[in-house]
Amino acid sequence: MIKLFSTLFIAGLIAAGFTVMTFSQDPGQDSGHEHSDSPLEEIMEQMKDHMRAVRKSIPEVEQHAKCIKDIQAMQQLAIDGLPYCPDYSGEAGIEKAKYEINFKRRLLTLADTLLELELALHEGDIEAANAHYKSLRNAKESSHEIYDPEDDDD
Repeated sequence: MIKLFSTLFIAGLIAAGFTVMTFSQDPGQDSGHEHSDSPLEEIMEQMKDHMRAVRKSIPEVEQHAKCIKDIQAMQQLAIDGLPYCPDYSGEAGIEKAKYEINFKRRLLTLADTLLELELALHEGDIEAANAHYKSLRNAKESSHEIYDPEDDDD
């Protein structure tokens, strides 16, 4: 019994040592791999994955429980993205404030549309769900024109 405890304790120390080494590395160097995604880029990548899953699941009633989980994950991602407004290229001042506030408004509108989509699925209203999904696609495209004009991979 003591031997088992000692083995587990040593394994824990080794694992903790690797964890400390991982966190103490230069954040710009991910074990030799370049990884420059900002928190917002990571959030949007996850959002894109969930959107694809939702698009495929809306027509299939038996998939609605999973679809709702994807939608709820997207709601959380929209909220998580609030502090990560893309850089404003103009001068500081009222225009920058408007830019940042409008970014947050778009994310909150996204979250609200996702709530509407979730409700439509709970009600079994596929037509409304499709309309809300289409609204999400349009919002994504218009937001990318403003906040990520170089994004052309969709």
